[in-house]
Amino acid sequence: MKTDHKINMAMNGTRATGVSNNDEDQKKPFIITRMFNKITSSMENGFYMLGMLIGTHPFKCVVVSAFVVGIFTLGVINFTENTDSDSLWVPSDADVFKYKNWASENFPSTLRTASIIFVSNDVLSTSAVQAMNSLYKSSLGLTTSSGKNYTEICFQSGSNCLVNSILELWSFNDASITGASRTDIVNTINTATVSPMYGRPYDFTTALGGITYSSGTTVGSAMAAKMVFFLKGDSANKAESMDWETKIVNLVLNAKDSSISEYYILATRSFSDVAGDAISGDVSLLSAGYMIVIVYVVIILGRFNCLDFGLGISVCGILVIGLSLGFSYGLASAAGWNYTPLHSVLPFLLLGIGVDDLFVIMGAYKSLPDGYSERPVHERMAMTLKHAGVSITVTSLTDMCAFGIGATTVLPALRSFCVFCCLGILALFLLAATFFVGCIALTAKRRDDDRNSCICCYRHNAYYQPNECSKTELFVTAVKKFYAPNLMRLPVKIVVMVVTAIFLGFGIWGFVVLKQEYNPIWFIPSDSYPYKYDSASNLYFNTGAQAAVYCKSIDYYSKQTQFDSLYNQMTGSKFISSGSTDSWFKSFTDWLSSTSTASVTSRLDSNKYPSSSANFYDLLYEFVTTEATGLRHRSELVFTNTSGVLGVSASYIKYTHVVLTDSTTKIDAMENTQSIVSAQFPNDNCFAYGRLYLQWYTNKVIQVELYRNLGLAVLCVFIVCLVLIANLFTSLMVLSCVLFTLVDVGGMMHFWGLTIDTVTSIILILAIGLAVDYSAHIGHCFMTFSGDRNARVRGTLVEMGSPVFSGAFSTFLAFILLAASNSYVFTTFFKVFLLVVVFGVFHGLAYLPVLLSWIGPSPYLSAEREERGPGEVELKVTAADLKSRSSLHGEINPAMEDKHDLHLSKPPPSSNHLYNSAEGIKGRAEPPPDYSPEVVRRPTNMPVTAIPINYHRHDPISNIPPMHYYRGRERFLNRPSHYRPQDEYSYWYNNSYPYYHDYNNQYHFNQYY
Repeated sequence: MKTDHKINMAMNGTRATGVSNNDEDQKKPFIITRMFNKITSSMENGFYMLGMLIGTHPFKCVVVSAFVVGIFTLGVINFTENTDSDSLWVPSDADVFKYKNWASENFPSTLRTASIIFVSNDVLSTSAVQAMNSLYKSSLGLTTSSGKNYTEICFQSGSNCLVNSILELWSFNDASITGASRTDIVNTINTATVSPMYGRPYDFTTALGGITYSSGTTVGSAMAAKMVFFLKGDSANKAESMDWETKIVNLVLNAKDSSISEYYILATRSFSDVAGDAISGDVSLLSAGYMIVIVYVVIILGRFNCLDFGLGISVCGILVIGLSLGFSYGLASAAGWNYTPLHSVLPFLLLGIGVDDLFVIMGAYKSLPDGYSERPVHERMAMTLKHAGVSITVTSLTDMCAFGIGATTVLPALRSFCVFCCLGILALFLLAATFFVGCIALTAKRRDDDRNSCICCYRHNAYYQPNECSKTELFVTAVKKFYAPNLMRLPVKIVVMVVTAIFLGFGIWGFVVLKQEYNPIWFIPSDSYPYKYDSASNLYFNTGAQAAVYCKSIDYYSKQTQFDSLYNQMTGSKFISSGSTDSWFKSFTDWLSSTSTASVTSRLDSNKYPSSSANFYDLLYEFVTTEATGLRHRSELVFTNTSGVLGVSASYIKYTHVVLTDSTTKIDAMENTQSIVSAQFPNDNCFAYGRLYLQWYTNKVIQVELYRNLGLAVLCVFIVCLVLIANLFTSLMVLSCVLFTLVDVGGMMHFWGLTIDTVTSIILILAIGLAVDYSAHIGHCFMTFSGDRNARVRGTLVEMGSPVFSGAFSTFLAFILLAASNSYVFTTFFKVFLLVVVFGVFHGLAYLPVLLSWIGPSPYLSAEREERGPGEVELKVTAADLKSRSSLHGEINPAMEDKHDLHLSKPPPSSNHLYNSAEGIKGRAEPPPDYSPEVVRRPTNMPVTAIPINYHRHDPISNIPPMHYYRGRERFLNRPSHYRPQDEYSYWYNNSYPYYHDYNNQYHFNQYY
């Protein structure tokens, strides 16, 4: 029973003896503990001094910090935007990117297209075919702003404009199309092998989709038909072609015909147009989101009375966000980083992160210990920053570490985004600690002067009292009276741990089966016409990806064996569609084997192969320029000359992959094809490349990059927490919150239908920083409270519960409107941020407090606060504390074993020291000639925080005024060797403070302290 009692007491955060367990291991702290304590105390002292400075000169601090940030904002004059998906999502040193550049350089494509899909229950009906012909004729009548029509800017095949459609089987002849019956239409499609208009082989599967076969390969009906217009895209015609594309897009989007149920169109310019419109359209969401957060901040930070209404401080908080955004854009742009479509979410991100720090600072200000509410503003600011400074430093550094690791990625867009985020978070931290604290100081000064919160020039009279209702903080009261006490009950603790285990179990399951997929089409709105076209194309024309084997300037003549082997392996590959490999080399050698032309056979050897290299290139040129079977290969070869000594500097062989359903299979298909080519042509003399290979390569590296970045970010976050929180066990508990949140979010992504892609990878990295925000504040605050574990947890929740929850909820509010967006980036950010907020807050405000109440470590040796009552906090500076340890290092302090050891010498009476109240004249105080006070030696470990809390207050007995903060006891106790009481008296004399000449009472005061 006795053992059970001890276990039960431990589970509830107290020792079985009833003695607080916070004094364990205090006598001989480990050297590492003392080192970490030294770091923490140094930071606290540094923030204390900073707060003192800001509180003394708040207006100057606000102006200077805003001016400095404004200087950096000027860097936006170098602002550049990059919307090219290839250069954004493919590493610049990747082989596939090099292949893309080589192919574009040697086979430049100046073609532009406008593709239309017609959908009907039976697209081969007479009325449907005539509707397609009607739209074709309307398109020919479209003119650009300069008056040019399609025939003037079209890409020609022979003497005709190239338009791929089933209508070319009737040569776009209006009379033939109108007179054809459905039977005639179906028979024409099934029997045509060559296009009568362009003289090239005709494949109806490229123009028809959703085909139903009546028997074998005989087409019975189809649900979709495609029509593709080709335009010139060279520099002389590009502007006109783009103008015509706009006209035909508008034509198709407004087209109506009872025979066609749906029209879809995609032009070359469509993606860039829609992406830009999507970003500009979501600016309204950004503005509305900021307004919602401003209203929420006003409600949380202010009170509804004339003195404490929080509009001013809320606007200052939003200014911090805006200035940070300008700092990030300016400095990043000046350094040459590009803005991408992904960066459009950055304002929301900085809003969510920044407001959290502001709430923490305001929470520390509102939670000042008893006695500080009436102290001078500079002392309030000093204590506020002392308590909040380290906390926001921990979260800011961890966020910067997470994004700093992300900035090392090989993906250019992700790297640029992380750099912008790092700079923005740095600015948030600096401005929160200077600009915002200065604004709080100005607000405090206004409040002390009883000036109206909205009309600062109006001063309320001395009888004005804010209404009692406005003084009530509902959330803090709820935490004090309900949440914190109930959370510390053993049954509730057990429930919290069970729920945590359930979340973790589902998270692990979902994380393991989470798929990896990336598609650039996701970055445009789902209700846009290009997105709808892509969906229709995948539904009705779901063919495999097209690619090619490109060869550089090699000795083609001597590579017959390699080209034959390449062809055989590609036709036998399970990843390449049967019959899709169209090799010019195979066609060329087949022609050589079958021709009987004497001028050709005379230049062949016994194996029907050119007898020399010169004959090879001459015959090849003749084949692709004069022979019917070779004309289709003309564009696949680049000859060094067209006469004289010929040669080939570049070529390609086309092929089509089978339909691939998932990213893993696509990556396997790409790598398998590349290995086939490299086996025959090493050293990149030939390589396999397709447009979609860029997307597939991104899928290949993104998962590796994600796991690498997550691992490094978690490691860095742990190190930062360990150094700044200065306790191994607390840091491990905070790390567990981060890991659990990360796993839970990743797992729930699977159940919400999300995948691992570029956007979710960014948010998962960000989840680390946000999870640290929600838990590090709790862990650090817990270490600053003394008492038993339950009491420390209650005090922590009262002080940090509201800022953490408010910061998380404001983050949610900042992103809530993104749920209404049609942008994949924004909607994904909303979904994942919602998961991060829910799981992060649960682990920070439920799981971690329970864990700390059970196995939480002892407080800092400088812990100076304890919970005095239900949520009430006081500074704990007792005689026992003064005797037992220095507040910073845990060392014995003999000078403080008796307060009477530190006394002030009584100066002799002098008329110069008196204050004549009748005459109202203050005599100039001069030190008397016989004044030789005793010098008391002070040990170097004298703690600043060991001074009695009321030392600075005006003494009611001896009428000694408050000590000046620069010349008070803290100032002199920090001297390395001596404490000189006459320094204090000399300051009083030189500043002519009034004294009563009752030196007995004054001596009593000095002796007491």
